[in-house]
Amino acid sequence: ADAWLSSLGAAELSEVEVFACGPTPMLEASANLARRHGVPCQVSLEEFMACAVGGCAGCTVQVRTSAGPAMKRVCVDGPVFDAYSVF
Repeated sequence: ADAWLSSLGAAELSEVEVFACGPTPMLEASANLARRHGVPCQVSLEEFMACAVGGCAGCTVQVRTSAGPAMKRVCVDGPVFDAYSVF
């Protein structure tokens, strides 16, 4: 993927967006790859969801927001997040 992204011109690269799902280390690697090439990236997080309605807060993840760090519930606020807010 790195070689392919490196081979793209600016016009082509402006049309690329990365979408990733899988284990957390793979998502982080995908986010880092996308960041290096300046392309948007969204990740689908996998967390245990005990209630799936946001009541138990068992699936929370920390994200960066313009107001600072915040906790988001994967079952309610996600599961898809902007990768740069998570990693």
